[in-house]
Amino acid sequence: MSVEKVLRATSIENVVRLLGEYKDGAQIIAGGTDLLVQIREKKNKASILIDITDVYELGQIDITKEKISIGAMVRFTDVVENIYLKDNFPGLWDACKSVGSPQIRNLGTLAGNLANGSPAADSAPPLLALDAKVIAASSSGDRLIDLSEFYLGKGKTVLKANEFLKAIEIPLQDSRGTYVEFEKLGLRNALAISRISAAVHMKLNSTGVIERCRIASGSLGLCPMRESELETWFVNKVLAPSLIAQGAQMFGQIVEDRLAGRSSMPYKREAIQGVIKPALERILWRSQGLDAE
Repeated sequence: MSVEKVLRATSIENVVRLLGEYKDGAQIIAGGTDLLVQIREKKNKASILIDITDVYELGQIDITKEKISIGAMVRFTDVVENIYLKDNFPGLWDACKSVGSPQIRNLGTLAGNLANGSPAADSAPPLLALDAKVIAASSSGDRLIDLSEFYLGKGKTVLKANEFLKAIEIPLQDSRGTYVEFEKLGLRNALAISRISAAVHMKLNSTGVIERCRIASGSLGLCPMRESELETWFVNKVLAPSLIAQGAQMFGQIVEDRLAGRSSMPYKREAIQGVIKPALERILWRSQGLDAE
């Protein structure tokens, strides 16, 4: 579809008013790293673009005692340059650092990465593992949505025609003994779209017992997803090399069952084991006070 008009919004109120007016006829453009490709290939969904790059509030990372709020215009580079996120959420930081080239990270936004609905979105697994929520804004007000309920399938989300993804929220919990790691396998280094990715968020007690476990994957289904079966299996076990090996094998079996009959299954069954193991190993090393690099 050809683009007929670009409307530059200057406030959140301006954005939701325009979406309410044009509905299916309009589409949000932020960094544009995905949308511009779609426009070139005439795969964009609307003829009117609403440009949100000048909306100051959407470009902020706000950190309180309860949560981190990441606005819709926060770029991957903004996350990479944030020392607090690097020190406290290395899995999310690594995911953002691994996205594309520096030029793509300088333009691309986390919100756009999620809203695009790609199964391979790098930021989705760590955000899912962190129990993130998204805020969908419209003229009717804000709607808080668990990220685990945001995706409907490949390229599909629960966002309505008059809504846009205004912010991402990460709840802050007791960080003692808590670790977040991310790993991905791409076709090529640096510029690769993730072929398979996984993020792990674990809380260990002083004896190494896993008290809480959140695991999420990318490119193992029609959308990024939580791996609830594997999460439950890990809880109340002591994190150790033997457990990591068993968990990786179990993940491979889960993938085999999920993708049974697909030509990609044998590859993904083996590959996911090589992805989850280093993420778990880094958590083990960090919990022992060792250098995880």
